[in-house]
Amino acid sequence: MKSRQTFWTVLLVIPIFVFLSGCDADPLSNDSVFLTHEFSTDASGQSIRFTFSSDDVATNRLNDISCNCAINIHQYIEDQGFKASDVVSATLVSADVIMLFPITKKINFLNQAILKFTASGASVTEVANLSSFPASREAALVILPNRNIASFIERANFGAILQLDPKTLGVGESYDFSVILKVRLELSDAI
Repeated sequence: MKSRQTFWTVLLVIPIFVFLSGCDADPLSNDSVFLTHEFSTDASGQSIRFTFSSDDVATNRLNDISCNCAINIHQYIEDQGFKASDVVSATLVSADVIMLFPITKKINFLNQAILKFTASGASVTEVANLSSFPASREAALVILPNRNIASFIERANFGAILQLDPKTLGVGESYDFSVILKVRLELSDAI
């Protein structure tokens, strides 16, 4: 008799427990949506490029090369139904550097490369680097962990600096690099 009563009690309690576990304690709480976006162009649709002449940089030391670009992915965020202010956090997932010119040179002429993001009123932030390059025209930078770049993504525009340390440079030669960036965005999705 007791086991029958326990059976009915458990049978009644389980649906109540399942119902309560599905309810939020705060009905006004926010959920997050995660998006990944890859891009290689700035706000004007131009490639994110770093160009310099061998006459303007030194070998065996880091040289700041600016992209002279305004990076902005707000249009992508809006196309997904969000606003830039909905960004909770953002992290860089990958950063590939591609050597465009000179076409005969491989990227392994570099000792080191460091990618930094810049913005007016924000601290310059290193996001990726590399100190061992393949004998190819492209290299994947090592992403620094736990770098929240939301403060850059939320801005109307931000910039980038590629610090390069070349082993050797051709005399009077022009160099041109582009980057492909992939970011992971956490956006607030109010219920």
